[in-house]
Amino acid sequence: MDKSKSPLSIKSIHKFSRIDNLSFYFFTVQYITIMLFLFYLKLDYAAWATIPIILLFIQFSFSKNFTFPQKSVLAVTAITLFYSYSYILYGKSLNYVILAYWTAIILLIVIRYIKLMYLFLGVIIVFVLVTNYYDFFGFDYGNKQNFESDIYNPLFYFMVIMISLYLIILLVARTTAVTLIINDLKSKNNELNESRAELKKLQINKESFFAIMSHEIRTPLNAIKGISDILKSNIQSEEDQNLLELMDYSTNHLLALVNNILDFTKLNDGVFTLQYSEFNIQKSLHSLFKMNERLAIEKGLVFKIETTDNLPNFVYGDKNRINQIVLNLLNNAIEYTKKGSVTMKIGGEYAANNKNEYLLQVIIEDTGKGIDKTLAEKLFQKYATSNASKNSVGLGLTISKGLIDLMKGKISFESEVKVGTTFYLTFPLPVVLKKEKDVEDVEKDFENTNLKMLLVDDNKINLLVLQKQIVNKLKKCELTIAYNGLEALNLIKENQYDIILMDVIMPVMDGIEATTHIRALTDSVKNKIPIIALTANVGEKELNACLNAGMNDFVTKPFEINALLKIMSRELQSTNVI
Repeated sequence: MDKSKSPLSIKSIHKFSRIDNLSFYFFTVQYITIMLFLFYLKLDYAAWATIPIILLFIQFSFSKNFTFPQKSVLAVTAITLFYSYSYILYGKSLNYVILAYWTAIILLIVIRYIKLMYLFLGVIIVFVLVTNYYDFFGFDYGNKQNFESDIYNPLFYFMVIMISLYLIILLVARTTAVTLIINDLKSKNNELNESRAELKKLQINKESFFAIMSHEIRTPLNAIKGISDILKSNIQSEEDQNLLELMDYSTNHLLALVNNILDFTKLNDGVFTLQYSEFNIQKSLHSLFKMNERLAIEKGLVFKIETTDNLPNFVYGDKNRINQIVLNLLNNAIEYTKKGSVTMKIGGEYAANNKNEYLLQVIIEDTGKGIDKTLAEKLFQKYATSNASKNSVGLGLTISKGLIDLMKGKISFESEVKVGTTFYLTFPLPVVLKKEKDVEDVEKDFENTNLKMLLVDDNKINLLVLQKQIVNKLKKCELTIAYNGLEALNLIKENQYDIILMDVIMPVMDGIEATTHIRALTDSVKNKIPIIALTANVGEKELNACLNAGMNDFVTKPFEINALLKIMSRELQSTNVI
């Protein structure tokens, strides 16, 4: 879009102004002609009365102090007064002067002042009727007895010609104005189309930028987190363990910031979707509590959890997003509480009209600094954060509110400065009607199963970390390495594997293309090998591409090794490997 061009609307306004001026130039010439004609007919009083109107139209031709409708209303008023004055003086001699009244009426119709037109029309009718009524009784307002010139025919033709010219110039002016408006709208439509194209291009660039940045940040984070997990299982020193936990916490915090920015962008663009699965409420939320327990104790806080007895075993929902919301509120409660306690209460009830739906309620109470009135009013707006916060960019609660709205849940809070804050969360979750499996037995069988695994990744650091993590957990697995999709495809053709862990973005052949070729193999065993994507891409489009290519599931980097093992266990159960 060429920004150097002048705005079309300004040009159009200038042209409309020229049309208005042209109209009043014509009116001026018209009434000068009328004045000369009236002098020719020896109607001197009427002729002299045209001079104020001529001066008014000259003023309107050059003045910018009035809009065209304002000028028109004043002009109509002046014209009506002039013809009424002429009718009083020469009404019986100038019966055709009544034709001139239509000039004012038509002008009001054109500028769409309908109510004013009715008012003027009523005044004109009353005026003419009253004048004729009194003339009937001999008052002779029209001066018929003293004025004997026969001017009916020339006056009639003159008035018809003048009115016709007036209507022609008015229609031409208004038609030109309409044409200019249409052209202006077309130009603006073109501008809008160009702007829409620019915005679409910007949107694509923004999505590409966030996808690349997410991938580039998550890849090294995955290595850091993996190394931390490995070292924690091998190092016995309490001091080293504490340092590793701090590193793990910092990694999770950085990951949370990246996720918040991506989630905020998706929520704003309306492209965010939830990922539903079955999960255990109590186990999931208790894990969140344990994650924050050490941090709360180090601050000297009383950290408590209370759980009701009526929780269902399994529900269906977006476990990760519920955890994200609760974790954000727990972190905030611990951060803003210097002394006292932080309590997490888990409960709820079954829906009154649907026993297969559980209304999960999570309450998080703290005895911290509280939320002042100014911050409370904008708490769920973006970038709203306390000045005392050192670890927040002010997006956490905004994203939490957006996620809860997507889940058709509710969030509210009560707070008193220097006393504390209580947040109330409600999530409607469908209940999974099945008995809880013996998870521990399944995990034990999985850890002791002889597995042949293929790891596919072009990043040697990620491969090294993943190898060590898997070997630490699965004592009897046999690992094979491939550095790109083509290498993996050739290995699969020559060997048999129980499961494949596949990176997505790789040189030579990426994970999507490699998966497509694997699913197209003629060997009915090899083309059904479970494939789990290990990807740093978290965009819905990219994740759907993994599933559409034939991958069984995906894990986003950085990931917890236990989360990966859980997905592997589920997929291997479905193929009867364990």
